[in-house]
Amino acid sequence: MITRFNGTLDFPSIYRGPPSPEIDAAWSRIANDVLPTRMSLEEILKAGEVDSPSKVKYPAKFGGGFMVSMDAPHQLHCLNLLRKASWPEYYGPKDISFQDTPEVVRMHLDHCIEMIRQNIMCNADVTMITWDWVQRHSFPYPNFNTRHQCRNYEKILDWAVKHAVHIDKSEITRFEDTVDLPLPFHLHHDV
Repeated sequence: MITRFNGTLDFPSIYRGPPSPEIDAAWSRIANDVLPTRMSLEEILKAGEVDSPSKVKYPAKFGGGFMVSMDAPHQLHCLNLLRKASWPEYYGPKDISFQDTPEVVRMHLDHCIEMIRQNIMCNADVTMITWDWVQRHSFPYPNFNTRHQCRNYEKILDWAVKHAVHIDKSEITRFEDTVDLPLPFHLHHDV
Protein backbone atom coordinates (compact mmCIF):
# COMPACT_ATOMS: atom_id res chain seq x y z
CA MET A 1 0.00 0.00 0.00
CA ILE A 2 1.20 3.52 -0.71
CA THR A 3 1.54 5.57 2.46
CA ARG A 4 2.52 9.20 2.80
CA PHE A 5 4.84 9.64 5.77
CA ASN A 6 4.30 12.82 7.73
CA GLY A 7 7.80 13.86 8.69
CA THR A 8 6.89 17.36 9.85
CA LEU A 9 9.06 18.01 12.91
CA ASP A 10 6.14 18.81 15.22
CA PHE A 11 3.56 16.43 13.69
CA PRO A 12 1.50 14.92 16.52
CA SER A 13 1.62 11.13 16.78
CA ILE A 14 0.42 8.57 19.29
CA TYR A 15 4.03 7.29 19.36
CA ARG A 16 5.84 10.53 20.26
CA GLY A 17 6.01 13.07 23.00
CA PRO A 18 6.74 13.07 26.71
CA PRO A 19 6.20 9.72 28.45
CA SER A 20 2.61 8.87 29.29
CA PRO A 21 0.53 5.74 29.84
CA GLU A 22 -1.13 6.34 26.43
CA ILE A 23 2.18 6.50 24.57
CA ASP A 24 3.48 3.43 26.43
CA ALA A 25 0.30 1.51 25.53
CA ALA A 26 0.62 2.47 21.85
CA TRP A 27 4.23 1.25 21.75
CA SER A 28 3.42 -1.89 23.69
CA ARG A 29 0.76 -2.84 21.13
CA ILE A 30 3.12 -2.66 18.13
CA ALA A 31 6.36 -3.77 19.78
CA ASN A 32 5.46 -7.07 21.42
CA ASP A 33 8.42 -9.18 20.35
CA VAL A 34 7.54 -12.17 22.53
CA LEU A 35 4.44 -13.29 20.64
CA PRO A 36 5.62 -16.73 19.54
CA THR A 37 4.12 -18.64 16.64
CA ARG A 38 5.18 -21.93 15.07
CA MET A 39 6.85 -23.21 11.93
CA SER A 40 7.29 -26.73 10.68
CA LEU A 41 10.72 -28.15 9.88
CA GLU A 42 9.94 -27.78 6.17
CA GLU A 43 9.12 -24.07 6.66
CA ILE A 44 12.29 -23.57 8.73
CA LEU A 45 14.42 -25.11 5.97
CA LYS A 46 12.59 -23.17 3.25
CA ALA A 47 13.35 -19.94 5.16
CA GLY A 48 17.05 -20.76 4.86
CA GLU A 49 17.54 -21.91 8.43
CA VAL A 50 19.14 -25.19 9.39
CA ASP A 51 17.71 -27.89 11.58
CA SER A 52 19.56 -27.76 14.86
CA PRO A 53 19.12 -29.61 18.13
CA SER A 54 19.30 -26.22 19.89
CA LYS A 55 16.07 -24.90 18.29
CA VAL A 56 13.08 -24.79 20.63
CA LYS A 57 10.32 -27.25 19.72
CA TYR A 58 6.78 -27.31 21.01
CA PRO A 59 5.56 -30.49 22.68
CA ALA A 60 3.25 -32.62 20.52
CA LYS A 61 0.28 -31.85 22.79
CA PHE A 62 0.60 -28.21 21.63
CA GLY A 63 0.87 -29.12 17.95
CA GLY A 64 4.64 -29.57 17.71
CA GLY A 65 6.71 -27.44 15.39
CA PHE A 66 9.40 -24.90 16.17
CA MET A 67 9.01 -21.72 18.23
CA VAL A 68 9.44 -18.64 16.04
CA SER A 69 8.57 -14.95 16.23
CA MET A 70 8.66 -12.14 13.66
CA ASP A 71 11.55 -9.69 13.54
CA ALA A 72 9.49 -6.52 12.93
CA PRO A 73 8.01 -6.38 16.45
CA HIS A 74 11.52 -7.00 17.84
CA GLN A 75 12.86 -4.10 15.77
CA LEU A 76 10.07 -1.92 17.16
CA HIS A 77 10.93 -3.17 20.67
CA CYS A 78 14.47 -1.95 20.02
CA LEU A 79 13.28 1.42 18.78
CA ASN A 80 11.02 1.69 21.83
CA LEU A 81 13.99 0.92 24.09
CA LEU A 82 15.93 3.77 22.46
CA ARG A 83 12.89 6.04 22.91
CA LYS A 84 12.76 5.14 26.58
CA ALA A 85 16.51 5.70 26.95
CA SER A 86 15.95 9.26 25.70
CA TRP A 87 13.72 9.85 28.77
CA PRO A 88 16.02 8.48 31.53
CA GLU A 89 14.44 10.47 34.35
CA TYR A 90 11.08 8.79 33.65
CA TYR A 91 11.99 5.25 32.57
CA GLY A 92 15.33 4.75 34.34
CA PRO A 93 13.91 4.22 37.81
CA LYS A 94 10.92 2.06 36.81
CA ASP A 95 11.49 0.18 33.53
CA ILE A 96 12.97 -3.30 33.95
CA SER A 97 15.16 -2.79 30.86
CA PHE A 98 17.20 -0.22 32.80
CA GLN A 99 17.44 -2.10 36.11
CA ASP A 100 20.39 -4.30 35.13
CA THR A 101 24.06 -3.41 35.44
CA PRO A 102 25.19 -0.44 33.30
CA GLU A 103 27.24 -2.86 31.15
CA VAL A 104 24.21 -5.03 30.37
CA VAL A 105 21.98 -2.00 29.69
CA ARG A 106 24.65 -0.64 27.32
CA MET A 107 24.95 -4.04 25.62
CA HIS A 108 21.14 -4.12 25.12
CA LEU A 109 21.10 -0.59 23.69
CA ASP A 110 24.04 -1.36 21.37
CA HIS A 111 22.30 -4.58 20.26
CA CYS A 112 19.22 -2.54 19.38
CA ILE A 113 21.16 0.11 17.51
CA GLU A 114 22.93 -2.60 15.52
CA MET A 115 19.69 -4.47 14.72
CA ILE A 116 18.00 -1.28 13.51
CA ARG A 117 21.08 -0.34 11.45
CA GLN A 118 21.16 -3.74 9.76
CA ASN A 119 17.45 -3.59 9.03
CA ILE A 120 17.60 -0.10 7.54
CA MET A 121 20.51 -1.09 5.31
CA CYS A 122 18.84 -4.38 4.35
CA ASN A 123 15.57 -2.69 3.42
CA ALA A 124 17.18 0.49 2.08
CA ASP A 125 14.28 2.82 1.30
CA VAL A 126 15.17 4.73 -1.84
CA THR A 127 12.22 7.13 -1.64
CA MET A 128 13.45 10.55 -2.76
CA ILE A 129 13.21 13.49 -0.36
CA THR A 130 12.76 16.83 -2.08
CA TRP A 131 14.07 20.11 -0.66
CA ASP A 132 12.14 23.36 -0.47
CA TRP A 133 12.81 27.00 0.26
CA VAL A 134 11.11 27.82 3.56
CA GLN A 135 10.43 31.22 5.11
CA ARG A 136 13.06 32.40 7.61
CA HIS A 137 15.51 29.69 6.47
CA SER A 138 18.55 30.71 4.48
CA PHE A 139 19.21 27.14 3.33
CA PRO A 140 16.78 24.70 1.62
CA TYR A 141 14.81 22.48 4.00
CA PRO A 142 14.05 18.76 3.41
CA ASN A 143 10.41 17.79 2.88
CA PHE A 144 10.02 14.56 4.86
CA ASN A 145 6.37 14.19 3.80
CA THR A 146 7.04 11.49 1.24
CA ARG A 147 5.17 8.59 -0.33
CA HIS A 148 6.35 5.05 0.48
CA GLN A 149 5.40 1.54 -0.56
CA CYS A 150 4.54 -0.10 2.77
CA ARG A 151 3.28 -3.36 4.18
CA ASN A 152 0.10 -3.17 6.21
CA TYR A 153 1.44 -3.51 9.75
CA GLU A 154 -2.05 -3.84 11.24
CA LYS A 155 -2.61 -6.94 9.09
CA ILE A 156 0.76 -8.31 10.20
CA LEU A 157 -0.20 -7.78 13.85
CA ASP A 158 -3.58 -9.43 13.24
CA TRP A 159 -1.84 -12.44 11.67
CA ALA A 160 0.59 -12.70 14.61
CA VAL A 161 -2.22 -12.58 17.16
CA LYS A 162 -4.30 -15.12 15.21
CA HIS A 163 -1.36 -17.54 14.89
CA ALA A 164 0.15 -17.03 18.34
CA VAL A 165 0.85 -20.14 20.34
CA HIS A 166 -0.56 -19.63 23.82
CA ILE A 167 1.51 -21.85 26.04
CA ASP A 168 2.66 -21.33 29.60
CA LYS A 169 6.44 -20.94 29.89
CA SER A 170 6.49 -23.95 32.19
CA GLU A 171 5.18 -26.10 29.31
CA ILE A 172 8.15 -25.23 27.09
CA THR A 173 10.46 -28.09 27.84
CA ARG A 174 13.75 -29.40 26.54
CA PHE A 175 13.58 -32.59 24.51
CA GLU A 176 16.13 -35.29 25.31
CA ASP A 177 18.08 -34.52 22.12
CA THR A 178 18.25 -30.77 22.81
CA VAL A 179 21.72 -29.25 22.66
CA ASP A 180 22.43 -25.84 24.22
CA LEU A 181 24.35 -23.29 22.19
CA PRO A 182 27.50 -22.09 23.97
CA LEU A 183 27.10 -18.99 26.12
CA PRO A 184 28.67 -15.96 24.38
CA PHE A 185 31.99 -15.09 26.02
CA HIS A 186 30.87 -11.60 27.10
CA LEU A 187 28.02 -13.11 29.18
CA HIS A 188 30.20 -15.54 31.17
CA HIS A 189 30.61 -13.10 34.07
CA ASP A 190 26.85 -13.13 34.76
CA VAL A 191 26.55 -16.91 35.23
